[in-house]
Amino acid sequence: MEKPESKIKLAKIVVIVVFLLLGARAAQLQIIQGGDYFRLAENNRLSVRPINAPRGRIYSADEEVLVANKLAYDVYFQPNELSPKLTREELFTKLADVSGNDKETLENNYLNNQGLSRPGEGVILLRSISSEKMIKIAERKDQLQGIDIRESPLRDYVHGDLGSHIIGHIGEISEEELRDFVAQGLDYTGGDTIGIAGLERQYEEYLKGQRGFEEVEVNHLGHKEELLESQEPVPGYDLKLSVDWGLQQKTEERLEEKHYYLKEIAEEDEDVPEPGGVAAAMMDINSGDILAMGNYPRFDPNKFATGFTNADYDELRNDPLQPMLNRNTMFAVSPGSVFKTVTGMAALENLEVDGDTSFFDATGEFHIPGWSEPFRNWMDYGEGELDFTRAIGRSNNIVFYELSYELYEEYQGSKLVETAREFGLGEITGIDLPNERAGLVPDGQWKRDNLGEGWYPGDSVNLGIGQGFLSTTPMQILQLTSAIANRGQIYQPTLVQQIVDSDGEVVRENNSEAIKSLPFSQESFEIIEEGLLEVTMTDYGTASAAFSDFPLDIAGKTGTAQLGYGNLSHAWFTAYGPVPDPEIAIVVFIERGDSSQHAIPIAADLLAHYFEVDDEYDGPEEPPPELEDL
Repeated sequence: MEKPESKIKLAKIVVIVVFLLLGARAAQLQIIQGGDYFRLAENNRLSVRPINAPRGRIYSADEEVLVANKLAYDVYFQPNELSPKLTREELFTKLADVSGNDKETLENNYLNNQGLSRPGEGVILLRSISSEKMIKIAERKDQLQGIDIRESPLRDYVHGDLGSHIIGHIGEISEEELRDFVAQGLDYTGGDTIGIAGLERQYEEYLKGQRGFEEVEVNHLGHKEELLESQEPVPGYDLKLSVDWGLQQKTEERLEEKHYYLKEIAEEDEDVPEPGGVAAAMMDINSGDILAMGNYPRFDPNKFATGFTNADYDELRNDPLQPMLNRNTMFAVSPGSVFKTVTGMAALENLEVDGDTSFFDATGEFHIPGWSEPFRNWMDYGEGELDFTRAIGRSNNIVFYELSYELYEEYQGSKLVETAREFGLGEITGIDLPNERAGLVPDGQWKRDNLGEGWYPGDSVNLGIGQGFLSTTPMQILQLTSAIANRGQIYQPTLVQQIVDSDGEVVRENNSEAIKSLPFSQESFEIIEEGLLEVTMTDYGTASAAFSDFPLDIAGKTGTAQLGYGNLSHAWFTAYGPVPDPEIAIVVFIERGDSSQHAIPIAADLLAHYFEVDDEYDGPEEPPPELEDL
C-alpha cells in the first residue's frame, strides 16, 4: 500500500508542472506574440463594407434610355470603428455640424435602421448626399471615426414623370419586406433600395443585381489597414420594352392636354364635373406587345430615388386625383357601351340573330314585362327601324336591352356572363405590372353572396349595356378589342420584350403566343366588325365626327358609363385598325369624362400619329353638342 507522503509528493509535482505549462503559454502569448494580438485587439477592427450593385437599366423598343444610374454617396455609421474616446452622441453632433443635417435626423435614422443590417456592415444614416457634402465629410475623416462614405448607384429616371406608371419607382426596403426576403434566402440588408411599383417592382429579381463587398481591417481612426477579401458587384439585368417612346410621349402629351381642356370647361360651367384621371394604351393585336401606356396625372419617380421632403410626400399622397394610380390596370369601373360588343357576340352565338336582323325602337324606351319603370336610350326619342350592325353603329340601348332580355329569358343570363368571361373579363390580363385589378362580371351566385338576393331580368338588361355591377379596367377592354380585331386570339399584354445581362446576352424573352382561342365563329366576328366600322366610318356613327376625314378605316366603339350618382359619367372609347388588316388596338378612358365624345379625339390623334397620317387628318377637338350623351 502506497504511503500518504508519496501521494502528496506526486500531487505537488503535478501542480508544479501545470503551472509551468500555463506560465510558458502566457509568456508566449504576452511576450512573443503579444504585440500582434495587442495590435489586432486595440488598433484594428474587422469591417464588412457591402458594395451595392447598379440596378439594371430600362430601354424603350427604339433604344431610348428610360432609366439609368448615376453616382451618389451614402453615409454609414460603423459602430465597431467608433473610437473609445468618442461617444456616438458626440460623433453624431460632429457629423451634423459638418453635413448640415440636424442631429435628430441622424439619431432617428440610426435607431430605425440599426436592426436591419448584419454585423460589421454598418448602419445607413444619410442617403444620396451631394458631392460637396461628401467632400466636407471626407476632409474631416480623422474627426469622424466610425463614419464611412460609400459610393452608391442612384436611380436616374431620365425623362422625369413621363412613363412613370409603366416604370414605377424604388424605395427603401421596409422591415417587413426585409424579413420576407431574408426568409426566402434572398440577399437583402437594411438600407437597401428595392422596386416598389411598376416594372421596378415586377422585375425586382432581375434588376437588383448582386452586391459585392470588401472585408477590411481598419485602425481606430477608421483608416483601411488591409484588404482581406473582396468581391466586385454584378450589375442587374437590363429590360428592353415593347414601348415606342415617341408614341408614348405623344400619348402622355395628349392626355395632359385633354385633362386641362376638360378642367377649363368645368371651371367655366358649374354644372360640368371636374375631370378625374385620363388613361390610354395601345397594343399590337398579334402579339400583346404594349406600344404605349399613358396616364395623367403623373408622378416623378426621381423624388422617390433622392428622397421626398415631408411636404412633397404629403402633397402627393393627399392629391384627390391619385397621381400614383395606373388607371389602365388598377382602376375597374363600369365600361358602358363598349361592352355592347360582348352582348352582340352573345346574341350572335346564342340567339337567332345576324347582321341583318331588324329591330324597332319606337319610343326610346324598353319595358320589361310587369315592370313599371322603363329602361331608356341615350336619346329621348325612338330611332325607328335598325338592323343589328346599325344598332352597334348608333349604340342604340333599346336593341341591346332587348337582346339582353332575350338572353335572360332563354338562359337566365348565363350566356352573357359566359361570353364576357370568355373574353377575359372578371380576371386579370396578366400584364407584367403589379397590383392589376380583376374587375367583376357579376352573376346570380355573386349577387346572392354579396347582396343576399337573386338575379333579376333587370340585372341582365343593365349588364347588356355595360352598366350595373359590371366593372372592367381599360387594359381588359384593350385585350377584348384586340381579340375582336384578330378574330379570337387572346394575348397576354406585355411590356418587357427581353431581359439582357451586362454582356448583352438575352437571359429571358417574352413570347408572343396566344394564351387562348375564343370559341366564336368567324362570321360573328365579321358581323361585329361591320357594326364597329359603322360607329366610325358612317355619317350616323357615334364616332363619325372625329373619323369622317380619317384616311384609314378604323373600327371602334364608344361608351359613356353612368356612375349612378351626381349625374357623373366615365368616358370610354376603344378601336382598332386599319381594317381589313388591323395591326393595333387602342383604348382611352377618362374618369368623370362626361361623354365618350371627349375620349374619341384622343384615340383618333394617336392612331394618326402611329400610322403617320397626321398631315392628312385634322379631327375636331370639341364634341358636337348633339352627340354629348352617347
